[in-house]
Amino acid sequence: MTDNVAAEPSAASQLLQQHATHHVTVEDVVDEELPLKSAASTEVATAESAPPAEAPKPAKMANIATQSRELFPELGTTPAPVARPTGIWAKRTGANGTSESNGTPQTSAPPSGAATPTPLAVRGPANISIPGRNVEYTLLEPQHVLPRAQLKKPLPDIAKDFNRRSRAPIKVSTMADGKVRVEATGAQDIATQALKDFINQIGTKLSIKVSIPRSTRAHVIGKGGSTIKALQERTGARIQMPRVEDAPAAADDEDDDSTIDVLIEGNSQQAAAARNAILKIAGERAANVNTRLKGIPAEFFPFIAKNGLISSLEQGREVQVQVPSHPIRVAHPPVAPQGGQPPVFYPAADNFIQLTGERDAVRAAKEQIERRAEELRQQLAVDQFSLNKGRHQFIVGDKGIPQDQFFDQTGCIVVLPADDDDETVTIIGPSDKITPASDVAMDLAMNMQSSNLDITRYFRQVPSAAAHARNVTRYLRERKEIERLEKLHHVHFNTPFNANGALPWELYARDGKNAIRASNEVKGIVEGHPPARIATAAVDPFFHAYLQKEARPKVRQDYGVHLVIPQGSEADAPLLLVYEGRTSPDSYEIPRAQPSQADLLEMQKWLNEAQAYITGLIAQQDPLTAATMDVPTKFHEKLRRFIKKEQENRPESQIPVRVSNTGSIINFRGPSSAVESLMAKCQAFIEQEKEDEKERGFILEFEFPQKFANHLIGKGGSNIRELRDKFDVDIQVNDGKVQLKGPKAKAEAARAHISALGRQLQDEATHVLKIEPKFHRELIGAQGAQINRLQTRYKVIINFPRTAKPAKDDESVADSSDAGKPRRQQAPDEVIVRGPKRGADEARDEILSLLQYLKDNSFTDSITFQQKQLPSLIGSGGTVLEQLRQSSGARIDIPSAKEDGDAEVEIQIKGTKAQVAAAKKALQEKKAVFDDTVVKTIDVDRKYHKTLIGTGGKY
Repeated sequence: MTDNVAAEPSAASQLLQQHATHHVTVEDVVDEELPLKSAASTEVATAESAPPAEAPKPAKMANIATQSRELFPELGTTPAPVARPTGIWAKRTGANGTSESNGTPQTSAPPSGAATPTPLAVRGPANISIPGRNVEYTLLEPQHVLPRAQLKKPLPDIAKDFNRRSRAPIKVSTMADGKVRVEATGAQDIATQALKDFINQIGTKLSIKVSIPRSTRAHVIGKGGSTIKALQERTGARIQMPRVEDAPAAADDEDDDSTIDVLIEGNSQQAAAARNAILKIAGERAANVNTRLKGIPAEFFPFIAKNGLISSLEQGREVQVQVPSHPIRVAHPPVAPQGGQPPVFYPAADNFIQLTGERDAVRAAKEQIERRAEELRQQLAVDQFSLNKGRHQFIVGDKGIPQDQFFDQTGCIVVLPADDDDETVTIIGPSDKITPASDVAMDLAMNMQSSNLDITRYFRQVPSAAAHARNVTRYLRERKEIERLEKLHHVHFNTPFNANGALPWELYARDGKNAIRASNEVKGIVEGHPPARIATAAVDPFFHAYLQKEARPKVRQDYGVHLVIPQGSEADAPLLLVYEGRTSPDSYEIPRAQPSQADLLEMQKWLNEAQAYITGLIAQQDPLTAATMDVPTKFHEKLRRFIKKEQENRPESQIPVRVSNTGSIINFRGPSSAVESLMAKCQAFIEQEKEDEKERGFILEFEFPQKFANHLIGKGGSNIRELRDKFDVDIQVNDGKVQLKGPKAKAEAARAHISALGRQLQDEATHVLKIEPKFHRELIGAQGAQINRLQTRYKVIINFPRTAKPAKDDESVADSSDAGKPRRQQAPDEVIVRGPKRGADEARDEILSLLQYLKDNSFTDSITFQQKQLPSLIGSGGTVLEQLRQSSGARIDIPSAKEDGDAEVEIQIKGTKAQVAAAKKALQEKKAVFDDTVVKTIDVDRKYHKTLIGTGGKY
């Protein structure tokens, strides 16, 4: 019974045994996206991946038919491989039947079946890649290798000598095309360095120039020169950046297309590596540019800006095009050609089309605009006609229609002459639109009533009526009285005059009544300025600037005389003296009636005294003289700075000498003694400069604490530039050393100054003061006055906390200063005082003393009042409130009044603790009285009001 049970397991046990041999895994689920495998590979893969079935007893394990060809097919034979010489480091066969390379099994490589690309350096049979046995090589052009005559030994011998001390053996060979192949074997970094060292021995020294955008100069240098220093160390080349003052001046400060040349010195490999690194930095930093088109005539601007050209250039591109408006008046308008030839247009002189954006987009837009300009040169025509000068203003401009409106209406532009004697109107546009545009311009010019106003007829009894009329016209122009009349009466004046006197004024108006009103007012103004009110003085134009600055305010204040000093084209006209009286210049009104006889005598008196003062002022000066001096151009900039300094230090009573240059010739004009003195100083300065030039190669080096380098350089290099100008030496700061290059005496003076600065900075102390932010504003003072006073007195720097600004990631050498570097992060209650120890201590003590005073006097409190109670608290004219302030010594601030009388307002009390308490007590007493006050209104017959008030309001 028992045996039967043991022999026949239960149904549950049978089911368990049936499923125990099958362990479900993820691989049992077919991935439909995998490519189909062959049956043989599937069987092998399944046999390898399936875990062995756990048998209950070893005796029952199934026998594996290892001889079955179906389960283990035989591998076919392959042709014998080509025999190769094998050394002791030949490839070996791994245990899994695959080869190994560099100790890495082939089975660990990606199963893509794609071969790894072979490096280009490999030639011939495949090289064996062994750890620590990397092969680096380079190819040199024949001209980049020193000729045999300049080498001490043949190349193979040089290589042997080099290999004796090199950790990476060098092999040199000459290829069929003449190039020299140099290869080094060893660890990669060691092999690379060996190549550099060997090529440095046999390579020729090159000097190449690389042009980069001027805007990228600071980025190539890096902060404190860090970038350029790293480039030199990495490439082995010497890189020289032009100094700012030595670099060719850009045609325009805002033109990013201007370039500078970077000088690179080294062998071919070093120069190429440095060039590529510099161009990479420049390319990254100069992706966006700002450039100007300076070859486009200004007459083309409207034709380029319109017709959708600009929008098509900007659409879908990273570029912005700004086309300036065309000037209405020009000095030299185009001339209509003869014989059917196209007109000649000249490039704009000072206003250009500006392109901003991505470099390639800017270049494409520039090319397209220049093509359009060439088309316009062939398409545009010119028409000219003469028209009364006074009517020009009514075509386009402030008194005509806008230039854009004229262009939109006619397709042409109008060019008016800037010369007062030129009456030619120029129309520019396509040939088929020129004639209609000229008709429109004529209609606009003639659509205005015109009349002549001859002001000389008001001075018929005066011998020199025309000259006096010219003087009146100049004065009214300078006083802008004519502009006032034009705005008041809606008319337009043209007030021409020449050297002989005033010409008749031209009066233009659309409404005749306005012209009559304006004419009548002009009559009164002219009659109010008889010859007795105006005098003249002949003064050399050299003295005009001096009189404008020194004499004009004094003459107006002391004599009541207004000076009209000639400007621009009127420089040769006489000086005008116009009597205005002893009133303020701002409140003076132009007279409109004839003066009395007494007024005329008064005018003559003050005019004579003013004339005498000006004549005496000019007579005090030496006679004017002119002189020249020939100075080599290379000294001009230094001489300019020298002259500027000398002019600033001249006596106040001396008029500065006017200095200009024509080529290498320096021109001096001024009082004879001043000219002689300045010329003598300039000649001595130039002689000293010539002597100093002989010592420019002198170099003086000394140590300077690196931690104070930023102080020495200054913000944006300001301190170093100032020292260069002051001592006339080149100064370089690098790695805790200062190099001075220049004349020995000047270099030693600069060293003494810089060394003293270093000792002073060594004595520097820093104090961090904990001060509540609420006191910061009062410590700083209005517009920083309090802190600036402390900084100046104690020669320290005081930093209050401020909102941190994000630091730029492209800081350049221009920013390497104490003010430019990231400031120490300050807590909101920290104030930092830094400077010489003694000054810093004294500044700290004064700040703390002021802080204690503010704390003692900064108690605050408040009390509320009803709005309607404030008038009684303030009193008539603020007398009650002022008395309360005086008695308590506290500051009492009452807010502005509100419309709602029942609204409550808060009164602030500030001062010492005792002052605040006294003021608050007094206010509370007044408030209690106000609160207890009852207001009642009774009706009293008006006839009793006087009796109730009493005489003088005594009741």
